[in-house]
Amino acid sequence: MKLYYTANSPYARRCRLAVRAGGLDKRVEEVDVAPLGGADHLLLTMGPGGKVPGLLTDSGIFVCETLLICEILDERSGGKLRPAESVAREHALELEGIASLLMDSLFARSHEKRRADGERSQALIDKESTRARRCYDALEQRIDGARAEPDLAAIAVACALGYADWRHAADGWRSGRAKLSDWFDKAARMPGFAESVPAG
Repeated sequence: MKLYYTANSPYARRCRLAVRAGGLDKRVEEVDVAPLGGADHLLLTMGPGGKVPGLLTDSGIFVCETLLICEILDERSGGKLRPAESVAREHALELEGIASLLMDSLFARSHEKRRADGERSQALIDKESTRARRCYDALEQRIDGARAEPDLAAIAVACALGYADWRHAADGWRSGRAKLSDWFDKAARMPGFAESVPAG
């Protein structure tokens, strides 16, 4: 399999960490396809999105959505990336869902803030700032008992918070959220996390 990524994509980071957590390093070749955007970019020969992450399976199918790629990686790992017990699995899925919502909100706000004056929507920025705060609070309330060792939930939460540190440091998500902050410090030791910190 081939996993297409760029080093600054928080979505691709989730998949790259899932590869490591699932013990799939030898089965998945990671291909850096930066920069994106050209009309003749390699990714556009495989699908309509032209974005990362993208996974080319061994059967030649190209999958281009983070959550679906993580599902494939979990299956290929033999189910290592989610708890098997039903209640623990539901808790993990809840955390993964909130983290996905947070990342989407942070990404939308980051994109909007980079628009030119006159095109930027302050209403959208305010809406997503409020949504992000709700997500931080929800994670603080639910992080008790969450595993800090890498599974898809831990990877999703850690990558979302890492993205917040990078693009939205002014959110100060650690303030008043001691449990989440302590959990993140432990989760940040997962294999590949420090090496995949985005820059720029």
